[in-house]
Amino acid sequence: MATILQQPDSFCFSSSIGDIVFATSEERGAMRLAVQAVGSSEEVVVISETLYAIDSRITLCELDALLEPYARQYQEFTLTCTFDDGQAATISPVTVFYAKADVGMDASTFVTTHFLTTLNGEKETSLLRDEYLYARGASSASIAASVLLPTGAIASLTASLPAEATNVVSRFRVSPAHVASLLTMPEGATLLSYSVTAGQRVAKFVVVTEQLPPAPSLLFVNSFGCEELIHCVGTHKKESRFNRSQARILGQLTNYKVVEDRVFSANTGALRSTMAEWADELFRSDEVRHWYSGAPGKSIVITESKSEITNDDDNIPSFSFSYVYAQRIHNVLQPSHAGRIFDYTFDFTFN
Repeated sequence: MATILQQPDSFCFSSSIGDIVFATSEERGAMRLAVQAVGSSEEVVVISETLYAIDSRITLCELDALLEPYARQYQEFTLTCTFDDGQAATISPVTVFYAKADVGMDASTFVTTHFLTTLNGEKETSLLRDEYLYARGASSASIAASVLLPTGAIASLTASLPAEATNVVSRFRVSPAHVASLLTMPEGATLLSYSVTAGQRVAKFVVVTEQLPPAPSLLFVNSFGCEELIHCVGTHKKESRFNRSQARILGQLTNYKVVEDRVFSANTGALRSTMAEWADELFRSDEVRHWYSGAPGKSIVITESKSEITNDDDNIPSFSFSYVYAQRIHNVLQPSHAGRIFDYTFDFTFN
């Protein structure tokens, strides 16, 4: 006879899923662990083997490492586990949501009160930047914006925001330019700030003025499997390194193989303290791409990064990193777009 002593919460993150513990009077038993994607009837068996009891218990532990590949693939799935010693004991179905973060609260509370991002505070943005938010179980959101009128007065405007895509997770396009297009703004008015609300979830944005687009803008997969954007406004540098293989062929010295490694260095520019904590998401991400003119570009690999924050009164976080193209060929023609080569003291004739 087998009984269930412990099982994960009915809804949990893949990063914090608890152990499954069966008590049994038998020496061994057949264990079957299976996952099933939301909306699918196909079951994928993860474990199907005979396990031996220790002190009359069989324990499945470190499920976070075991199930992370499935959570990454499905984002959300149902987990079932059966122990069979002649009289089966089956855990109640568990819904597992992909996450690689310790959020300090249970998963069900977090997904109903937060957008799927580690950013906890205002995000600085501009009309030249693209922004996205993600939420589980929300198909629409509302916008409340502060607008500077030509008269110098500040007005409050509202608008509704439908999700662009809805599956397990809904995606909301919250770029300042898109938000401005949804608001009924008087001619000559300027968008100052706005908040996006979906149920109990709230995200706030502060709009600043930029003369040139950020360089680079990068699309990365965050700790919840969602694609976020970071826009760098610090120094951006490109260095081409060439590895030449030479030999004398028919008496002539020849470069018979030239391999180019194009290395980019970038700096985030000055960051708010809340954004500095969030910017580490870029460095821990294993999927990063360039972002050009509203669409993803080449995949890149970050090779070095330095993210340091101190408690000094005059500390202004600013992170530096280096990256290369993921593909073998580094001789890549850049898309035609304005890039910020110099700082704002230079005018457009320098670009």
